Amino acid sequence: MSFKPEDAPAYESLAPPYKVEQPPSYSEYPAELPPTFPIGMKNVQPLVNVTELQAHLKLLGAFDGLKRGVVEQRLPEGMNKEQAWVVFVNKAVHRFYTLLQANWPNGCVVASSEMTMPPLDVVLIWHSYLLVRGHFS
Repeated sequence: MSFKPEDAPAYESLAPPYKVEQPPSYSEYPAELPPTFPIGMKNVQPLVNVTELQAHLKLLGAFDGLKRGVVEQRLPEGMNKEQAWVVFVNKAVHRFYTLLQANWPNGCVVASSEMTMPPLDVVLIWHSYLLVRGHFS
């Protein structure tokens, strides 16, 4: 059973004392971002564009599909879904470090084409590393 937008409660159905304003309208595929975003007391320019945001969301969706594929497979007896994911991620970490230790031109990892792009499990670890680099040093 999948969620359908029409199944969501209407904003008017929320019980008082809550006052809920209607959400702003959005086009399905915005072509550009606003020039600035209010963050705290400042207006900050966007760091990425719409195409980059869409690509990142697709990557996150691929990571979700990867995890679902791991935990929904037939598991060895005595192994639960969480353990299967932990084993998978640990193997991916090993593969990531193997990638980093490879002999790369100019001493840096290059993922500029489909031929040099690492497998999705390695990209997942690479993505995690980029988010919290301080924990890996």
